[in-house]
Amino acid sequence: MVKRLSQTARSEVPIARAITWPAYGTGFERGEIPRNFEGGPAFTLRLPTPKTVHVWAGPLDVPEPELAAFKKTLSQSELERATRFHFDDDRSRYIVAHGWLRQLLSSYVSVAPEELELDYGPKGKPALSGFCGGTGLEFNLTHADGLSLIAVAQGTPVGVDLERIRPMADAEHLVERFFSKSENAAFKVLPENQKAQAFFNLWTRKESWLKSTGEGIAHLLDQVEVTFAPADSARLLRMPEAFAPITDWSLCDLAPAPGFAAALAVAAADAQPECRRWDHTRKGLHL
Repeated sequence: MVKRLSQTARSEVPIARAITWPAYGTGFERGEIPRNFEGGPAFTLRLPTPKTVHVWAGPLDVPEPELAAFKKTLSQSELERATRFHFDDDRSRYIVAHGWLRQLLSSYVSVAPEELELDYGPKGKPALSGFCGGTGLEFNLTHADGLSLIAVAQGTPVGVDLERIRPMADAEHLVERFFSKSENAAFKVLPENQKAQAFFNLWTRKESWLKSTGEGIAHLLDQVEVTFAPADSARLLRMPEAFAPITDWSLCDLAPAPGFAAALAVAAADAQPECRRWDHTRKGLHL
C-alpha cells in the first residue's frame, strides 16, 4: 500500500475505460439479500463460474453495532493485529475489512464466519485452510481510504489492489528506483497532469499481479511490466521467465468509485470480472 500523502489529483486527460459497478437504485438484477450476523452465514452465494471473478466493493466506515458484530467474527491473531493500529479509524477499518471478508467467504462455503480458518503464505497471501481448504475458493482483499475490494474466484489465483489517486511529490523517484527502465523512461515524458493517474495505474496493476502470485511487493517490481498511461487499457507487457506466459493471464482496470485506481489480476486468459456491492446503509448485497 502506497503511503498516504495528500488529496486526490485531478486531470482532464482521456482515461481508459475501466470496469464499473452498477449504480444503486431499482435497476439491480436480483435486488437485496437480507443480512444478519447471528447463527452462521447470513446468506448463501453461488461460487463463480470458470473464468468469472466476483469483485465485491464495500464501505469500511460503518455504525458501531455493525463494527462490534464484525469484531466478534475475527480470529485472535486478527484481533491482535487490529490493536497495533495507532489511529482509531485505521483500526476500525481493518476490523470491518476482515470481518466483511469472513462474512463473504462464509456465504460461499456455508460455514460460520468465526469458524473459517485462514492460512497465510510466505509473503502473506491468505487462503482458506482446515476443513474449507479443499473448496478451491481463491480470494484477495484490498482496502484504501474507507473503501474495500474483495475478489473471489474458483480454482484460479486472483489479486486485487486499490489506491486513492493523489499527487505524489516523489513519484518520479519511486518509478526510477523500483520499476523497470522502460517504464521509468515512459513515465518521465508524460505530461505533469497525467502523472498522478499514471503512477497509481502502474502501482495497482503491478501489485494486483504480484498479489495474485503470492509474491507480494518485496521484489519483482522491475521484472513485470504493464501499461499505465491514462489512455491505455490494462495489459501485461512482460513477466519473469519463471511464470506462465502473458497469454495465460488477465489484467483488468476497475472503477469502484471516483478518485480511485484499482486493478484485478487473474491467472486465466479472458477472465471476466462480475462487479457487486455491499452497502450497510441498505442492509443488503447488490448482485
